Parts: sequence; C-alpha cells; structure tokens
Amino acid sequence: MTAYWQLTIWDVLDEISEAPPTSPLALVWECLDAELENLPIEAQLSTAATAFYQIADILKSRAELLLEDVRAHNDTDGPVISTDIFAGLVRTTMQLDLDDLIEESPPQTFRPHGPHQFFSTPQNNDSVAAPVEKANVLAMLEEVTTLEDVHNLASDEDVQKWKDAIAQYLTQVQQ
Repeated sequence: MTAYWQLTIWDVLDEISEAPPTSPLALVWECLDAELENLPIEAQLSTAATAFYQIADILKSRAELLLEDVRAHNDTDGPVISTDIFAGLVRTTMQLDLDDLIEESPPQTFRPHGPHQFFSTPQNNDSVAAPVEKANVLAMLEEVTTLEDVHNLASDEDVQKWKDAIAQYLTQVQQ
C-alpha cells in the first residue's frame, strides 16, 4: 500500500526558495489556501502572516537576482568578477635563475715581487724613512693633544717628494 504525504505550505516555501526566479508561485497559493482552511481565525492570521513574510523574502531575493541580471546586461564596462577565481590561473611571483649564463671570470695572475728590504739601509740616502722604536712613537703621540698638533705632525712630510719617488719606482718596475 502506497502512503501519500501532503506537502505543507512550509515544505513548498522551502522548495520554491531554491527554485529558479522564473518558477511560478501558483502552488504556493494553493497550499496556503489548503493550510488556512481548517484553522481558527487567529491561527489563520498568524500562519498567513508568517507565510506572507517568507513569500515576500523569496520575491525580494528573486527581484535582486533579476535586477543584477539586467544591470549586468546593460553594463558597458562588462561584468564585475572577483579576483579570487583567478588565484590558480595567474602567477604573481617569478624567480629566474641566471647563474648558468654568467661566465666565470678569468683567473688573476700576479707578478712575483722581489725581496723586500724593510729594515736594511736604503739605497738612496735622501730618504727620510727609517725604523723607529716603539717607545719613541708612543712618546711622540703623547705630545699630540689637539687637532692642530695632528696637522703639525703631518706637515713635516714632503708630499711632492714622496709622489715623485713612487712615480719613479713604478716606471722602473714596468720597464
């Protein structure tokens, strides 16, 4: 034996709220009439008010959908699309490894230096450079207390003479 289940107005309203916006509401009105038929007046008014409230919500959401479609159809800028749908399609960062394309620099070759004679007697007797005892350097530095003393200390050197000596040495080494 087959049992039939009569849909209530609430079942129909749940189904019609998920239906497309163009689906008719005739079944809703029939179910509402059948629901209100056997109820007392107070219950009819309360049930009808709740049903009308839900029907108005369904009509409001349908109207919003239809208005969005009309606006989208008449929009000259095109549809507004959320950027979230492009998250998997668009690359936002990129790393490029160019290490394999860089040439290695040629090895540097240095000419061997001759023996240095730091503490031997200089060949040219006109040089003022000579080894100085550590105690003498410290004693000289104790006398330096102002910036003027530092300038006076440096002014004893003949810079032009040093420059000429270095230039002469470089021309002899490069031959």
